[in-house]
Amino acid sequence: MIKGMKQKVVKDAIIAEAKKQFLVKGVHKTTLRSIARKLSMAIGNLYYYYKSKTDICIVIWHTYTTTYIAEFNEKMSRCGDVEPSGLEEIRAYYADLFAYCRQNPLYVELIAYSMQEKPRQTGSDPDIDELAREARDSIKTTLVALYERGIKDGSITAPITNVLYEAWSFNIAYIAIIINIVRYSEIDDCIYEYYVNTYLERLACH
Repeated sequence: MIKGMKQKVVKDAIIAEAKKQFLVKGVHKTTLRSIARKLSMAIGNLYYYYKSKTDICIVIWHTYTTTYIAEFNEKMSRCGDVEPSGLEEIRAYYADLFAYCRQNPLYVELIAYSMQEKPRQTGSDPDIDELAREARDSIKTTLVALYERGIKDGSITAPITNVLYEAWSFNIAYIAIIINIVRYSEIDDCIYEYYVNTYLERLACH
């Protein structure tokens, strides 16, 4: 029990220091060695807790993701007497996500970093893999529920053969646009609005 508590304290300290350095130097320029040095920890000891920088990124990304999903679901539960349609909730989900990403640019950096990294090796930490699955599943579950609500209430009329594929494919494309806006500013807000509105109009087509 005590050993487990100690491990949690050390792991939390590593995550906190990593996040601090990510915010200052960026994900790419931060190294495990610099994190260990700041914590007065031997690099070998850090590897005992986290096998790679990617593992640390997943832990922080998981926290950002679950926080956003929880906040969004809480907001939707407080809509009052007039319940929005499924399509309106999809619009709200992505508008809120855009605002969340702008408020938390590190979240965007972590997603972009994960897209550029090599596939994780077989034998990687199963606890980290589970965190990644949990975060992805929370997004998928939330989005699928919104699409199914839209189909049921008639706000989504476009034929959709696979709700999960439809929701997840747009989510991936949407995230790519957000990364471009936040990191490179090559896409402006007008193009963003046009892209989102065009997609939502397609969902509501007759």
